[in-house]
Amino acid sequence: MKTLIAYSTTLGCTEQCASKLKDDLLDDVDMVRISRRRKYNLQQYDTIIVGGSIHEGMIQRAVYKFCETSLEILLQKQVGLFVCCMDPDVDEHALINQAFPDELIKHALASGFFGGELNIKKMNLLQKIMTRKAARLQKEPDIDFQKILEFASKIQNLGSVSRMNGPIVHM
Repeated sequence: MKTLIAYSTTLGCTEQCASKLKDDLLDDVDMVRISRRRKYNLQQYDTIIVGGSIHEGMIQRAVYKFCETSLEILLQKQVGLFVCCMDPDVDEHALINQAFPDELIKHALASGFFGGELNIKKMNLLQKIMTRKAARLQKEPDIDFQKILEFASKIQNLGSVSRMNGPIVHM
């Protein structure tokens, strides 16, 4: 099974999570950073995992546009979706629902929230100012590597069931 992890990152957290996910998957996995100016050959992949980070309640525009413009192809593939966000107290399901098109969420084999981290060294001045709000979080932001491993297992297991029994029907 050939898998693509398509992601966008602002400060490197999503890239770190995508890389960990790639290591946890047992397939032939390619990683690509999403760019609005780039065209992608998605036909060669059996599974496509799309991820991005949430900033001010929204996923990167490049990720959403990638999903919108590739929706027809994505709906023919096994799909996984994930987000990173440094607010550990946020409603994970609400984040996923805001980040991706409804049709894609219903089609996805799995969706995941991988946490996040503060990388002050990579932030610009405005981002550092916005981070003051994050300093008041009740828990420290942290990447949840266990959730990444569980997501990889779910993709592997559901993907193999899907290939044996046809498409998975979501209720």
